[in-house]
Amino acid sequence: MKTTTMFWTVAGLIGAAAAVPAQASSETPSPTTSGPAPTCTAALVTKLCDYPQPGPDFAIAYDKESCWQYCNAHGPCNFVIFAAGNPNTGSGTCWLYPGETFDASKGRGSGCANPYLSVYDKPTCTGGASTGPGDGVPSQCSAAVATPSSLAEICGYPTPPDGCFAGCAASRSASECLAQCAKADACSYVVFNPGNPSKSPYSSGNCWMYPEGTYDSSKGETCSGKPDQYVYNNTCPRPSPTTSKASSSTGGMGHADGAMANKAGGASTTTSDNAAPTGVVLSHGLVVGAAALAWNAL
Repeated sequence: MKTTTMFWTVAGLIGAAAAVPAQASSETPSPTTSGPAPTCTAALVTKLCDYPQPGPDFAIAYDKESCWQYCNAHGPCNFVIFAAGNPNTGSGTCWLYPGETFDASKGRGSGCANPYLSVYDKPTCTGGASTGPGDGVPSQCSAAVATPSSLAEICGYPTPPDGCFAGCAASRSASECLAQCAKADACSYVVFNPGNPSKSPYSSGNCWMYPEGTYDSSKGETCSGKPDQYVYNNTCPRPSPTTSKASSSTGGMGHADGAMANKAGGASTTTSDNAAPTGVVLSHGLVVGAAALAWNAL
């Protein structure tokens, strides 16, 4: 009876040990916190009665100062138009024209009692939290991320090899998509798919990140209308692989073998990917120890 009790006790320990989940990496990035808004100023260029409105994605209800901040955070923004609304509250509508320059010939400055459109030059902002897509990437490529130049504008390009299991994400713009690629452990190029009516790369959409290889124009299709995919190369250097750090901290043969395989194949492995094998090794150690106790007891 005593032997049977000991057997089932040890069996319970073995089951519990096998169920222990792998520990998550301690190097998981902390969530980004929003800070105070920057202080922005902008020079008044002119006042108009009329000017072509931007698409619905770029007309936002704001006050004047917030309009400047929005322009600063959603580049490339070379000028902004504030359409005055309620004079008592200072509210109105902010018109953005990403990637464009102000064209005075398109506007009408006379013929109305009160020109309500105020055209401002590119805002100058200081202080506050950095919110531009070029923030957080290596300094040598922040300009390329802030004002990306597309390699191709196409339709029908296939998703990444993993079928969007891990290589796809929502993005506020093509610029932010390229920034996500620059921060990734492995990203060769991206395809930005606008999810907005105007199909503009400066508004929200889906970001497809390709871990290796180069853009293959033969995989795309001819567009019947406006292109709905924008391709960008990642010109930023890759982050340093963390596999060696994980190997030295655990000392496991499995990690050493994985590091050699990565070196031979040229693929980088993040610390979080190595967390699961570590948990499995620890669980097996508990199983072996429990089995030894059972044998001695019997």
